[in-house]
Amino acid sequence: MQQKIGVLADVHGNLTALEAVIADAKANGVTEFWSLGDITTFGPGTVASYHLLQQENTTVFLQGNWESTYFEIEAGEPIDFGNAKDVAFLAWMSREYAAFNQSEIDQIRQLPIKRRVERAGLKIDLMHNQPNKNYGSDLSPDAPQANFDKVFQGSDADMAIYAHVHAQIMRCDNIAYEPYRMHRILNTGTVGQSYQLTQQGMIAQYLLLTLDDIVGVASADFRRVNYDTSLEIARAQQADWPFSESYIRMLKTGQFTRDADSLAADKRFPEYQAQAQSFYQQLKGE
Repeated sequence: MQQKIGVLADVHGNLTALEAVIADAKANGVTEFWSLGDITTFGPGTVASYHLLQQENTTVFLQGNWESTYFEIEAGEPIDFGNAKDVAFLAWMSREYAAFNQSEIDQIRQLPIKRRVERAGLKIDLMHNQPNKNYGSDLSPDAPQANFDKVFQGSDADMAIYAHVHAQIMRCDNIAYEPYRMHRILNTGTVGQSYQLTQQGMIAQYLLLTLDDIVGVASADFRRVNYDTSLEIARAQQADWPFSESYIRMLKTGQFTRDADSLAADKRFPEYQAQAQSFYQQLKGE
């Protein structure tokens, strides 16, 4: 018996890209989804993306580093209101917290950064990034082999799947307990921020994993799907989304525009700065 699972991550509020990924996955026989974190922010569709995944038989949700930032700020992490990246995150967070209900925020707070799933005779470790932390660049595509070897230290997993670095990757560790038997390490890529353009617009990425009761992993298909970039731009504009200038420029050009200089250049920066300060004071109960 075979089952097809859509493994996805790093939606970053891009509902249009997520809709395209889910449509492609279901057209290819996917019956279950695993979400490895960072559904939240940059784009306007964070809350709608959570709700959509909940409707689509998503059996795994992990907490990415961006979700963790919610709760680090709640716990009192210092904010530099002169830093456009801090201001932008708070502006986005304020809109998302207004749209989530408290129960949903509490559910996200409790999400793990790693989960073990056992299917088709395999022990599969799912992580947003590394087994013990959901941030950092230790598992970037050009990282040393030693970093990937650490993924399985102290673990009896047969394979690992992670996200975070926005790149579809297939690697393995260098620890062979039996000849020719190494552990696979797969990266889903990113649904919402691939920075890859075609003539039809931006690319969304996900992993289509086919599991078989006899052979284990029958296939691991790194899917790349076009989506309607113009629709996502319209959604950002209609939502009057904070720092939409940077978001739309990313969608149009494929360039990274979430840096401090790009965000600070937004003509509405003072307005967003005031909104961020007000929201932060509310969080602190002032």
